[in-house]
Amino acid sequence: MSTSNINMSTSRTVTCPPSFTLLVQGKHIHCSHRVIACSSLFLDMVELVEDYNPIPIPAFISRQIMLDLVEMMEKDDWECAHLILVSLEYLLDFLIAVDFLGCERLKSVLEEIVKKKITESNWKKVFHYTKNIPGLVNTTKNSMSPICTRLAELAKGKDSLSLECDSCQQEYTKYTASTLKLMLKNDILGVSLKFDILRNWFFENSEAKGEILSMLKIIEFKELKDSKVEEIRREVKTWNIGKEHKKSLNELIETAKKEREMERVRLEEEKKKLIEARMNGRMNGLFMFAFFEM
Repeated sequence: MSTSNINMSTSRTVTCPPSFTLLVQGKHIHCSHRVIACSSLFLDMVELVEDYNPIPIPAFISRQIMLDLVEMMEKDDWECAHLILVSLEYLLDFLIAVDFLGCERLKSVLEEIVKKKITESNWKKVFHYTKNIPGLVNTTKNSMSPICTRLAELAKGKDSLSLECDSCQQEYTKYTASTLKLMLKNDILGVSLKFDILRNWFFENSEAKGEILSMLKIIEFKELKDSKVEEIRREVKTWNIGKEHKKSLNELIETAKKEREMERVRLEEEKKKLIEARMNGRMNGLFMFAFFEM
């Protein structure tokens, strides 16, 4: 039987037969090495399992998804044009499938496609679809953009977003600590607002004291004025998070202040160099002008 080489990178080449069989929900789908090459899972099976044909596909991946995946790879459709008209639910199922199969290149394209389809009306569906799948953390984070946008609008013009003014808190206070961390990393949220959200969440989840420090580390304290930082320090001290956590918070804040000072000095040095360069340029220009006038 003739064979072909599947080269996924400069460090990995697997020698395989020219055709393969996938076993999907009791039926066979035939494919070429192109399909095998797109999946790290398939490559591992071909390389490590002696009798890998047919390659079994888990039941949660539908036959239609595998038919579409095979057709896309045989046609070299890495932009997923084949999926342009499918529903959001099908895209999410497809994304879950390629995540499991280790199709990283396809996954990154699908993540962007799903991201563009997330709206105020469907973000909860995307969130609940993906929140418990570690490999889809990017999509889960993207799904929270609408609620983050709404929170930013609620906080506009306010010194602090209190529970009374926060119409979104009934949603995010139900989040686990790991999910809230993901939400706090969203760039839509301002630094002060991130702390307000964390505070409101903690009021409803005070048993999660052990998670507070790791969540506080997400807040960019160096971007805040000293007065705001001290306000946050005083607030957190009332949460009874323990001496060790209070000590770590103080260290975190002091480190942030040092980083801010270093950044200030660096910017001043750059500004100084820029002014000197402009002055030197003007002096050189005047010198050349005087030279030609002689």
